[in-house]
Amino acid sequence: MAPSLASTLALRSPSRRTPSRSSAGAAVEDKDTKYNPLAFLEGQGFATQEGFDARRRDNGYKTLRDFMDRGKYTVTQGADYFCGWTNPKGTPQPIPRSTGYTHDGPCEIWLDDVRVLERSPTIDYSSCEKKGGCTMHWYWLGVRFLKNSYSWQVYKECIPLTAAPKRLRM
Repeated sequence: MAPSLASTLALRSPSRRTPSRSSAGAAVEDKDTKYNPLAFLEGQGFATQEGFDARRRDNGYKTLRDFMDRGKYTVTQGADYFCGWTNPKGTPQPIPRSTGYTHDGPCEIWLDDVRVLERSPTIDYSSCEKKGGCTMHWYWLGVRFLKNSYSWQVYKECIPLTAAPKRLRM
């Protein structure tokens, strides 16, 4: 399962099993809007399948971020293509020190242009701490089997962070 950051992307509603956003980073406050994917790719000409890595490689994308930032798909009206429902100019948040889990799919976290999470649950925040703050870019391709086919659901967030870390909570 793909990890998310609990203090910023915590699971708030067990029945929904989708990431939530911090109020400070949200560009919208309506829960029904901000908890939804930015796009469902199966309805936009993508041959969705259980695994994403082979498709990513076969189509020349180096990372999940590369696919999500260069892929040809349309996001939900009102969402930002690069940052989803979050405001990258919002109030900076402390560096999160905990994780949570959501449904399956690849996940990446970048601090500015440094990838700090791909497959390992450990995140190195030193690049953000050294600069006194940064923007966390979170990418998640939720993969769900719905109605006898795979659904690829795009989630992205851009969250400004301060250099002050929170304590690790498990």
